[in-house]
Amino acid sequence: MSGLPAATWRLLAFHMRLLPPRTELPASWPPEDRLPRHPTQSGGPAPEPRFPLPPPLAWDARGGSLKTFRALLTLAAGADNPPGRHPDDRRRHVPAGLPEPAERTAVHGGVFWSRGLEEQVPRGFSEAQAAAWLEVVRGARVVALDRGGCGRSSNRLARFADGTRACVRYGINPEQIQGEALSYYLARLLGLQRHVPPLALARVEARGAQWVQVQEELRAAHWTEGSVVSLTRWLPNLTDVVVPEPWRSEDGRLRPLRDAGGELTNLSQAELVDLVQWTDLILFDYLTANFDRLVSNLFSLQWDPRVMHRATSNLHRGPGGALVFLDNEAGLVHGYRVAGMWDKYNEPLLQSVCVFRERTARRVLELHRGQDAAARLLRLYTRHEPRFPELAELADPHAQLLQRRLDFLAKHILHCKAKYGRRPGDLMVLRGREGLGYE
Repeated sequence: MSGLPAATWRLLAFHMRLLPPRTELPASWPPEDRLPRHPTQSGGPAPEPRFPLPPPLAWDARGGSLKTFRALLTLAAGADNPPGRHPDDRRRHVPAGLPEPAERTAVHGGVFWSRGLEEQVPRGFSEAQAAAWLEVVRGARVVALDRGGCGRSSNRLARFADGTRACVRYGINPEQIQGEALSYYLARLLGLQRHVPPLALARVEARGAQWVQVQEELRAAHWTEGSVVSLTRWLPNLTDVVVPEPWRSEDGRLRPLRDAGGELTNLSQAELVDLVQWTDLILFDYLTANFDRLVSNLFSLQWDPRVMHRATSNLHRGPGGALVFLDNEAGLVHGYRVAGMWDKYNEPLLQSVCVFRERTARRVLELHRGQDAAARLLRLYTRHEPRFPELAELADPHAQLLQRRLDFLAKHILHCKAKYGRRPGDLMVLRGREGLGYE
């Protein structure tokens, strides 16, 4: 598909400069049980947050139809030392007046990552691995439970009789394990399972065959008998990840594409592949209302202007280069309970993205059209984890909120396609059973 004429890009850039300035928000505080790592100093008022927001979104009186969207076309601004970039990669400089092949091959239709670029995204975890892990956990005998290596102090690193190691996550309250499990199955429903480690559930029974050899360790861990825990395979050789340049500025401002593809053209393939994965992450965290990853960093900008230059919490890179979304327990259940506090960060972060993986967009629009996201999610969960029905009960307000967030995201995708699509008639539409089509 041919690129936009330079004149059109200049017109787009001109109109974006005319957008009204964004306002600053007063400082807000996180839930008491999830305080950020960098608290403000005592003895004075908290500083103003440094993450500016767009004007409020306008909804019609019926509460469902989005009337206006202030979406930014965010691709990549150059990064000095981006994560995951190999030392032998070099930026490609395209002299003025010459064609820009990288821009054409990186994006098609104005808002979709190219298929060629998507094919370069590391494979990550597969459906076959997920099925195999379920079988491993169900038949495993735990022979050791060690501290460290799996996040919170209540978690443990388990070793099975066959030598396999797993992170066992024990929730301070049941909704954390429920959020972890349902976030995992939502990722599978969206086709994002490659980024989320295979997960299986188990019940703590000190005298049961699975745990009988670690009764002493169970007592030391103070785990409640009969509680449900999640087990994911322990992943060695993970590395930290720093957010890409568009979300990394010290003033907290999201960086839109400001000219005719110059920033995108000069990015290496490794950087572009990273951006494909990051756009999926931002969509996923918005849908689950997960505040314990990039959103937490945005909140911390008010007292730590360099936080975006450091490792992102609960996000790592595997040896093959795929991003790994870890510790999703803040999603869906607990995240929905406190969504009103964190959406002032989550929504503008979502609106900074107007380029998507096409397959992800298809899944979102199908769930929007069907208006049955919670039912489909719980069916998928129950099919794989029938022994733990207590976690398959998503409260009606949370089920409705999941659908509303999917509807909001679908409208955002449609808005981006209408605004930035290559051809005036190239609009994404929902048509019967076809889901996503073009006119």
